[in-house]
Amino acid sequence: MSTSTIANNTATSDAARAHPPRWQIILSWTAIVGLFAGALAMRLYDLGLLFDRDGYDEGVYWQTLRAMSAGHTLYQQIFYSQPPFFLLSLYPGFALFGCTLWSARLGIALISLLGLLGALLLGKVLAGRLGAIVALLLLIADPLYLAQSQTIQAEAPSVALSLLAVGLAYMWWEHPEGVRGLCWAALTGIALSLSILSKLFVSALVPVGLLMLARIWQIWQRQSGTNRTSLRPIFVGVAACLMTMLVVLLPFVGSSQKLFQDVITFHIQAGAVIGRAENTKLLRHFLFSALGLTALYGTFAACLRRDWRVVPLLAWFLITAFLLWRLSPLFPHHLVELTPTLIALSVMGIGKPPIQPIPFFQGRLPVLAKCITPLALLLVLATTALEAQQDVGYYQTATVRSGDALAHLEVHVVADLQQAITPDQLVVTDAQFIADLADRNTPPSLVDTSMVGIVSGYVTAQELIDAASEPQVHAVLFFSGRFHLRPVGAFYGWVRQHFRRIHTYWPGQELWVR
Repeated sequence: MSTSTIANNTATSDAARAHPPRWQIILSWTAIVGLFAGALAMRLYDLGLLFDRDGYDEGVYWQTLRAMSAGHTLYQQIFYSQPPFFLLSLYPGFALFGCTLWSARLGIALISLLGLLGALLLGKVLAGRLGAIVALLLLIADPLYLAQSQTIQAEAPSVALSLLAVGLAYMWWEHPEGVRGLCWAALTGIALSLSILSKLFVSALVPVGLLMLARIWQIWQRQSGTNRTSLRPIFVGVAACLMTMLVVLLPFVGSSQKLFQDVITFHIQAGAVIGRAENTKLLRHFLFSALGLTALYGTFAACLRRDWRVVPLLAWFLITAFLLWRLSPLFPHHLVELTPTLIALSVMGIGKPPIQPIPFFQGRLPVLAKCITPLALLLVLATTALEAQQDVGYYQTATVRSGDALAHLEVHVVADLQQAITPDQLVVTDAQFIADLADRNTPPSLVDTSMVGIVSGYVTAQELIDAASEPQVHAVLFFSGRFHLRPVGAFYGWVRQHFRRIHTYWPGQELWVR
């Protein structure tokens, strides 16, 4: 065979890889659209079940949204321990669809889909169309991300936007020049800023920053394809990030001191009081899951291929794990912050063959290369199957909880509260979800009476007494036991002197009215 014939055959195969058959493109997009549709259906399924999916936080955030709809302002009248974008992003849909539990959860479900877009972009850059589908499949099947996508908490928006930011950053790395480079960089900055402003978790800064530094190094070394305009996308990305933060935070400039106290000081004080005794155990259990083992294999495969793109992802995983270990208190739902990092590392297992494999595997690589991707796909399928079983269990548990004895008791308490006070009268309670179900509001300063707030001194007995003394307050409901904690124990004695008890449900669960 002549040299020219070989060259022509090589060119033809390269062209085939660059321009895959039309049927492959149609099949890929059909799978992607189907996965997005399935993900939306999974989030809308039983979305409006009338029970607190988290056990406390949903009632707090629902009550906070109600306070906002009543005209109160975050960080002024309303105590709020998260950055503002989380609730600001939910509020328009919440107000539009009737201020219901379903409308609040709908906002979470829709924002969580941005994480799927991030997984799609990141998977496409790391491993082509197959990588995009694998990343989507792993994220959709992940039971923790699914649960958070139906729960009024800041984790799902934070994770979705951070994954989107990293996916956009890798797209910028692939196309760093020209108009596309400027657009990818700007979108990266916007998504990164909004993720931080949803929940103060900054680990996504690490992979984005490392990609930026790698690009600056290329420009400094005057590598091929770089010129004096190559820094523009980086400046645009940084500017977009800062401008987005400025736009979101500008309405709260007048209450900046209170914002700092609620969002930062509150968590510092809580950490000092509660400690981190169980953090290592929680992290170890999560990392030894099927997804964690698949991510470990993907990391090994990337190192075998000498695919340096794994470095920012591995750094992202390590800093996320460290920040979670330092978090106090660490709850199981916080671990969803690790999900995007594990999925990204898992996708590395089906990456392209290496150009310069590590020396030890130089002679063995042709055989190993044939096994790496198939084994990675088998691990992905096994992980997806296990997670799908957990998803079914999640739905079954939700159905049971929506009709269990506690739910029936709450319905009874809701009816009593509705009869006891009118909609324009306020209730002080340690069970905000019941007040929400009864269509009644709490004082805006007491939308969150968490155990963390009580033990850290952010919610005091005197604060409860002052709020309950307001003329708009006509009821006090003791239900979750938080108002019986020692730091606020004096509040119960004060209520006995100024209110009358009309219902006793269980010991410590009482409804009092003026």
